[in-house]
Amino acid sequence: MKMKERVRKIAANRWARTAALAVTAAIGFSWLYSHGISPVWTAVAIVCFRGLFRFIYRIACILVALAIILCILSFLIF
Repeated sequence: MKMKERVRKIAANRWARTAALAVTAAIGFSWLYSHGISPVWTAVAIVCFRGLFRFIYRIACILVALAIILCILSFLIF
């Protein structure tokens, strides 16, 4: 029970979330940079085209859900 309380306390901490976001962003931008994509232009695209990224994310979620449903149905049929 103490571990759950510690995890909740860390999750509720604003600084912990900010640090986790910074580490995740650093890893993501370094991966993009190693693959030849400028982190500056990636950040500009994220800031300027948030609606486009939300739309792409929704489409990706729908496609993944459709693939999972098709896999389940094909497993049940065959």
